[in-house]
Amino acid sequence: MFPSAHAEGRLMLPPGREEEYLDRLRDNDQIVFRYVDSHEEYAGYPWNPNGSTDNIAGLCNPEGNVFGLMPHPERVMHRFQHPDWTRGDEDPGCAGDGGAVFRSVMDYVTNKF
Repeated sequence: MFPSAHAEGRLMLPPGREEEYLDRLRDNDQIVFRYVDSHEEYAGYPWNPNGSTDNIAGLCNPEGNVFGLMPHPERVMHRFQHPDWTRGDEDPGCAGDGGAVFRSVMDYVTNKF
């Protein structure tokens, strides 16, 4: 888990056309991440901290080469940047969850191209 700096930001779709847009996003496989609880089930607050439509936390364009993410993994590139880092048994110098997100992207791009 890493901090979510959502403020007023969240995914919203045109009123009355939500299902049309959601169907298109699903059909194009553009939903990359969703907010889930500790049992990997869709849930409301605090698991979906900003009330994002359909629990969507990350989207990509239809080609898959442009990606937008709400939880801000760049804020926890290192474990010590997480608000509860002193509560865990992990080495404070180890990579944070945000670092893992960016490393996986780099690994994918390196291996794909």
